[in-house]
Amino acid sequence: MGATFVRVRHAWRATWLVVACVLWLSACDFDLSASEPRSRHQGVLERAFPDPRAQALAIAAEQGDAGEVRRLMRDEGVDPDEIFGGSDGGMPLLAWPIYSRSPEGLRAMLEAGADPNVKKRSPSDRGERYHANAMVWAAEQEDPAYLQLLLDHGGDPDTRNANNEALLFHAFIKQNQWRNVQLLVERGADVNASVGMGGTLIGHYASNGGFMMVHWLLEHGADPTLDYAYDKPVHGPDSHTIEAVFWHPGNPDDPTWQRKCQEWLIGNGHERPAMPEHYRLMRERLGFPHEESRIPLL
Repeated sequence: MGATFVRVRHAWRATWLVVACVLWLSACDFDLSASEPRSRHQGVLERAFPDPRAQALAIAAEQGDAGEVRRLMRDEGVDPDEIFGGSDGGMPLLAWPIYSRSPEGLRAMLEAGADPNVKKRSPSDRGERYHANAMVWAAEQEDPAYLQLLLDHGGDPDTRNANNEALLFHAFIKQNQWRNVQLLVERGADVNASVGMGGTLIGHYASNGGFMMVHWLLEHGADPTLDYAYDKPVHGPDSHTIEAVFWHPGNPDDPTWQRKCQEWLIGNGHERPAMPEHYRLMRERLGFPHEESRIPLL
């Protein structure tokens, strides 16, 4: 009886030892999977880029792991220039560190050879459609670090977005990313390009009363006489920019920049044109003097 009890007891010990080992191994497996790198936007990443190799590069870039970015791109052959995803299938993988707010990851991908200008082309009803590239993603960010990195690595400042609009206009229309506008102009973007809605960048700023920006653009080569009609340049002494500088109500509490713009125009031989009707109506509705003879230069 005693020997039988001892054998049973040893059998139970062996069984519990096996169970404990299984539980320990399971815990180890769980810990290993839990420690795998993951994105802060894992669900978005998986939908945008289903390929696990693309996900691995995106996560390495998001986490600013330059060594892993280099290994994946150079040793494993993961080429971000050939990988596109996102909701429309046209987001370049290079845009992921911009989306995930990782300038270090963007730098690592660029230094490993990613092309800042690569964009996907897709057939459309009007022939061929170009999707937004990383330059477009960067131009709409509040932080200019992303755009500066792309420009430093050969990004084209005259890139156009998916609507064929100049990158300058894209930066302007996306909540007026003025620092990006300045950076693009300083890096050689065509400040007088047609930027959509029949106008120029300086014309859009002037029509919205942004006279500090107007003055800066004048100082950096913007042509105040230029408008566009059906994408054809039209020059005139009563351009949108000149009319706005002289007749827009502006900021009555601080007319400093509008005054500087008026002085710049007069100093460069541009006279004040007749007041257009839409500015007369605007001034009247806002309670400003609206008779031309009662509106002196600032």
